[in-house]
Amino acid sequence: MKIWIDFTNTPHVNFLKPIITHLQRAHILKFTARDFSETLEMLSMSGIDFQVVGKHLGKSRIKKSFGILTRIAKLAKLVEHFDISISIGGQNTTPVSFIRRKPAIVFSDNDIVYKYHSYKFGKYFIFPSYYDASSLRKRYGISEKNIFVYYGYKEDVYIADYQPDPDFLSLLPFKEFITIRPENLKASYVPKDAQTIVPQLFERFKAENILFLPRFPEEKEYARGYGNIFIPDQPLNGLDVCYYTKCMLTGAGTFAREAAILGTPAVTFFPGKKFLTVDQIMIKKGMEFKSRDVDEIHAYVKQAKKNPSQKQRSREVQKEVFDIIDHIIELEEASKCES
Repeated sequence: MKIWIDFTNTPHVNFLKPIITHLQRAHILKFTARDFSETLEMLSMSGIDFQVVGKHLGKSRIKKSFGILTRIAKLAKLVEHFDISISIGGQNTTPVSFIRRKPAIVFSDNDIVYKYHSYKFGKYFIFPSYYDASSLRKRYGISEKNIFVYYGYKEDVYIADYQPDPDFLSLLPFKEFITIRPENLKASYVPKDAQTIVPQLFERFKAENILFLPRFPEEKEYARGYGNIFIPDQPLNGLDVCYYTKCMLTGAGTFAREAAILGTPAVTFFPGKKFLTVDQIMIKKGMEFKSRDVDEIHAYVKQAKKNPSQKQRSREVQKEVFDIIDHIIELEEASKCES
């Protein structure tokens, strides 16, 4: 089969890499990517040959909508023949697949932001077990047989293959450090009036070595004047960061979940009031610590200890996801033969 895979955000690269490795043994794959954050750099580092189509136009709803519509139009024109599409969220792939009368596989663990056309135009949906899909069935008429569930976290799929790079620390000017990643203030799911707490964190953690991973160039200004903060020139392997850091402090969720699964203390200072169910579960289990109070965060980091990793469970989850994808492809191949 010819399978089209689209990347629109940085975390998609790690998640889809093992799926790509699995699929390319038996199928022809083609890749497109949106220019946003470190997505293109990470794809290049992964050796994936991709076509750049569109870019992120900012947080403004009007600009965001315009960017999505123009990118869909470009994809519909540029993407050559494919039999099935795969993406996270499906915001861009599902309309193109619908126009081409091809099935779209949509992964998601985001049960806060529901993308109408993704669920209306997608065909197959793969969710973690904690994702409540009941409203999707009622609202969009999605058949139960087209919803597939795996029992784990999205991050398990790629952490299953992770091996720490023994030379990673040679890329940094220190051996012990905490990591800080800002909030994604340009994201539509972040409140419009949200303010970063990164400058306050820098002040509170002046006695610690800090690896700072800004999302956007302008955020580098936060670190000006501090001698204990290191900003890498190139994107680092995020899992190596999570493995080697003393504690991961992030304004979003992916880094926190990755660190937690690897056994590293994780703090999320996400500015929104609503949390993904996955983060709520991890917070209840004590795998993540949630706070935007700088003193609370400092106290947590000071007493936090590393835990055993959960890689064996991750391997089981990865196999489960591979089996689901293979099953869907078999369904489509059988359908083509019948027609």
